[in-house]
Amino acid sequence: MASEEEVWHLVEARRDDGAPAMFRIRDLPPRLDQPRIFVVEVPYPVTGLSRLPDAASYRRLAAFEEQWVIPAALALGWTFVAAKTEDGSSFLYLYGADEPTVMIEKLSPFDGALGFFDEHDPTWDEYAALKELLEEANAMPPERSDQDDDERAPATEPPRAKPAAKATPKKAKPAAKATPKKTAKPKAKAKPATKAKPARTAKPKAKAKPATKAKPARRR
Repeated sequence: MASEEEVWHLVEARRDDGAPAMFRIRDLPPRLDQPRIFVVEVPYPVTGLSRLPDAASYRRLAAFEEQWVIPAALALGWTFVAAKTEDGSSFLYLYGADEPTVMIEKLSPFDGALGFFDEHDPTWDEYAALKELLEEANAMPPERSDQDDDERAPATEPPRAKPAAKATPKKAKPAAKATPKKTAKPKAKAKPATKAKPARTAKPKAKAKPATKAKPARRR
C-alpha cells in the first residue's frame, strides 16, 4: 500500500494526430541510488475512437498495478514513478538499483503479452522529462466552463420601452410575414494541440506537452 506522503498528478496530453495520452506522475525527489529505469508495457484492447481503455480495461490495469507492480516494487526496493496510457498500451515506469530479471519473473505471469524495457539512467533523465511535463501542465490556466462565464457576466438592466408613436390616419398595408433569422451556432472551443511521442520498441519516451492543467490523481 502507498504511504500517505505519496502525491500523484494526472496530466492530459495529445499526440500529433489528436489522440489523447494520459499521464500519472508521482511527485518525489530522484533517488540516485537507483540508476536503472524499468518500463512495463501492458497492452489493452482498443474499443473507442480515443484509443484509451474502456471501463473493464481500466479495472484490469488498476488490478495489475495494485496487486502485482506495487507489491513487487516494495519487495525488491524499486520506486514506481509514473504511468502513461495511450493507443492500446499502458506504460509503467520504475527505478531500481539491480538488473530487472527478478522483477520480470514476478510480473510475467500476469499476461504473456507484457513488454519490458530497461536502461541505465543514473541521473533520472526520463523522470526529469516527466517532471517537466508536469510543470508545464501546472503552469497552464485552469479550464473555464460556460457556467462560470455566465456567473461572471455583469447583470444588465432591461431596455426601457419607448412611448408608442401616434398612428396617422392612413391606409395600412398588410404586414409581411417576418422570417426568423437563423441563429449562428456557437463555435466549438478548440483545445490546444499537444505533442506526445508514441512509444518505441527501444524505450518509451515521456516527453509531451500537456493539454490541460494537471489534476491530483488518486493515491495508489
